[in-house]
Amino acid sequence: MALSANSEPSGCVVVDSIGRCVVAAVDPGRPGGPRDSGRGDERPARPRPRQEASGDRAAAPVPPPPPPPPPLASLPLGDDGWVLGEAPEPGDYFDILRGAEPAALDPAVLAQVLARQAFEQLTLAPPVPRMSTGESGFVGVPIWLWIDDDGAASAGPVSATATAGTASVTATGVLSAVEWSMGPPGDTVRCSGPGTPWTGQDGQSPDCGYVYEQRSLPERTEGTGRWTVTATSVWTVTWSGMSGGAPVGGQQTVRLSAGTSLAVGEVQVLVGGGGR
Repeated sequence: MALSANSEPSGCVVVDSIGRCVVAAVDPGRPGGPRDSGRGDERPARPRPRQEASGDRAAAPVPPPPPPPPPLASLPLGDDGWVLGEAPEPGDYFDILRGAEPAALDPAVLAQVLARQAFEQLTLAPPVPRMSTGESGFVGVPIWLWIDDDGAASAGPVSATATAGTASVTATGVLSAVEWSMGPPGDTVRCSGPGTPWTGQDGQSPDCGYVYEQRSLPERTEGTGRWTVTATSVWTVTWSGMSGGAPVGGQQTVRLSAGTSLAVGEVQVLVGGGGR
């Protein structure tokens, strides 16, 4: 393109007398071009998310830890050696176990709890007292004593098992004796078993009997004219099992009583003299 020296375009350098000029241009693909200079097709930087200061928002509350299991090892023992004392209501021991995992409980206490649970499941029948005299007896006449035989329920053995986790205890009850209180102060009879039923035999009982020496006068029997007779079944309950990976065991005595009454008179013998 021909131009006069006075009309050269902006950025044009005239190099000869005919008005030619050279315009400098830069190849974008060569070194030193726009890509190397950090301009042109460079992507804009993304804005960084705003960081909140530590005081901008309150921290989430941390829930409190669960309460520890009840301290079973400190539970009191009653006079009979059982946890919680004598004759608790059925289910009390289940309430104790409900508060903690069995594996976390003291093995000795857990064994006591399971032993009492097993004991409560035993079917130990109270005695049904029987006497050979019927409703009335006589001074000096032998009396046979026995209790009704209802099989294992009245004499044993009977068993029951209670478990919690890996711990298990089995209780077994066996009749060890029957004690008879016959009415007069201090007059008791202890028999090693349920006794032999009387079916009309003569003489004294081979294993459980008694002979009255006093009549049941009203002044001796609080006005009733009958001796109060009480039969008590004495059960030996043993328990054994595993708790905390170790063997456990123990023994308790259980007494179950039932009563009746007996009028005791005296045989009068009249001796008549022969007339002359």
